[in-house]
Amino acid sequence: PYFVMELVKGVPVTEYCDKNNLSTPERLKVFAQVCRAVQHAHQKGVIHRDIKPANVMVTLHDGHPVPKVIDFGVSKAISQQLTEKTLFTAYGQMVGTPAYMSPEQAQMSRMDIDTRSDIYSLGVLLYELLTGSTPLSAEELRGTAYAELQRKIREEEAPKPSTRLSTLGKALAKVAQDRSTDPKRLGQFLRGDLDWIVLKALEKERNRRYETANGLANDIERFLSDEAVEACPPSVAYQLRKFVGRNRGLVTTASAIAVAILLGLLGTTIGMIRAQRDGARMRVALQKADIATAEKQQEAQRALKLKGEADQLRADAEAQVAKQLAA
Repeated sequence: PYFVMELVKGVPVTEYCDKNNLSTPERLKVFAQVCRAVQHAHQKGVIHRDIKPANVMVTLHDGHPVPKVIDFGVSKAISQQLTEKTLFTAYGQMVGTPAYMSPEQAQMSRMDIDTRSDIYSLGVLLYELLTGSTPLSAEELRGTAYAELQRKIREEEAPKPSTRLSTLGKALAKVAQDRSTDPKRLGQFLRGDLDWIVLKALEKERNRRYETANGLANDIERFLSDEAVEACPPSVAYQLRKFVGRNRGLVTTASAIAVAILLGLLGTTIGMIRAQRDGARMRVALQKADIATAEKQQEAQRALKLKGEADQLRADAEAQVAKQLAA
């Protein structure tokens, strides 16, 4: 069984946008239409699973660009089988195009692939429309071993679009020219809300992505209307948890070292406190000994004084007696 679809006389969406030097707002309007088309497929119970520029063709109707999503060759029914054989995918088989593939597709597990997998691919497409490259570039993927390719898709976080522009080097001038602007203005336009919209669609955890393609389109349209968007920077706690997840071995080693240092500092501190306490006790004991010694010295001096006075009295008495005897 197969679907016979209309012949779309058009070009891939990225090629159309670049050849016609569409500005970033114009590209966003075209992309919002793509989201609506994907939403229609989702409402009909179909997940595309291979959204990429070659499968999003743009044709002109009355001089206006109209994107059409094509090639549902690896699509999947959401709740029921559309056919008995052709749409079945065997366990352990990677389906889709790696640069645009969601982490759950790359995982090749029995985890259900739902509509949020297409949201991730839409995020990659939006990333390319804005920056001229995908989060995982062709150079990064070319020649990469199968297991490493899976790891990159599942684990490596995409840089913000505005950050990616700063790494393009000489190619940035051409990217800005294709968008009818200059590099500085392009970076300023992407920085902020557009960064967060793209990264929300590209979240590795699918429950943090947009729930629907319409939700992504609505946020794009809110941005174009200068309204507040739903996407926002991830919390510090979430970023910390993600960092720990990506660097578990490093964090474990660093934690062990930190615990050892803390224990060492604790032991040193306790030793210092004990030493200070013992020193204080010794100083008190020395002070008491000094006081006792001073008291003994004073008593000895008093005794000597009394003895001297007694000796003087005795000498005076003897002299008086001798004088009386002489008289």
